[in-house]
Amino acid sequence: MASGWNVWSTVGRNDTFAHWREVVCQAFTKLTPERIADGPFAGEIRLSPFGGMGTFSKITASPQLVRRRNRDVEDRPCDAVFVNIQVSGTSAVRQCGVEAKLAPGSFVMLDARRPFDMRFDGNFRQVCMHLPMALLDAHGFDPAKAVARSVGRDDVFAAALLDSVDAILDEEDTEGSPDHLVHLLRLSYGDGRADMLADRHLRHIKQFVAGNCADPAISPGAVAAHFRISTRHLHKLFARSGVTFGQFLLRCRLRKARIALLLHPARPIVDIGLEAGFQSASHFSRSFSREFGLSPSQMRRRS
Repeated sequence: MASGWNVWSTVGRNDTFAHWREVVCQAFTKLTPERIADGPFAGEIRLSPFGGMGTFSKITASPQLVRRRNRDVEDRPCDAVFVNIQVSGTSAVRQCGVEAKLAPGSFVMLDARRPFDMRFDGNFRQVCMHLPMALLDAHGFDPAKAVARSVGRDDVFAAALLDSVDAILDEEDTEGSPDHLVHLLRLSYGDGRADMLADRHLRHIKQFVAGNCADPAISPGAVAAHFRISTRHLHKLFARSGVTFGQFLLRCRLRKARIALLLHPARPIVDIGLEAGFQSASHFSRSFSREFGLSPSQMRRRS
């Protein structure tokens, strides 16, 4: 990567594992590595800043157990997540009562604000993305339901994320950003896909409401029944856009009335309001003035 790599290694060290425990904490946050195999130990971490908000690291090491204990969290809080991509070897992780196994081509997300365990029974290589929680918050991504869940290339969004990471590390993509990766990460864990489906559903509902806004009988219950959803769910969908069903319906009727008002200067204003779905001339006039800053008659005179 263009910004260069910081390198920590056990090469040339007599106290290899003691040194490894120190460099792991220097590179990431306070963690507690433990040996689980006899014989020589070797490890290397190559770390580079990314996009001004996160880091990428390449980790190559011998078998070990890495824990972030309660006391580690208390001693050095870390408001971030780790996204660990298995390159070679295997690993097993556990956090918040959830366990997952990683094979090459899969990844897992761990929340550094809570304890977790990572076990590597053989030599391994991983790529780790360190992303601040503020970045996830900016995308509305709550990692609570995603921690310790392994995702692989069989998922189209996960495959896109892995390809993006490869391109960034190989410097084929010099414009990749943490925002782009968080977006793909969110989609990989389904949260974004649920949002996409909800947005699409809301778009269809709004088109239906706009096309039938002149019907005096249109209501949340009628629209919900048409789409075979509950009225409560309908209101939740509209809440996503920051506009209530009633506000959206009123705007549709007012826009319809404004168009008719300008296109048909001889048609009585009262008829235009009724044809747009308003129940009374007074309600139409008040709503129109509040929305456009002019009464219906004033707008007609200025046209």
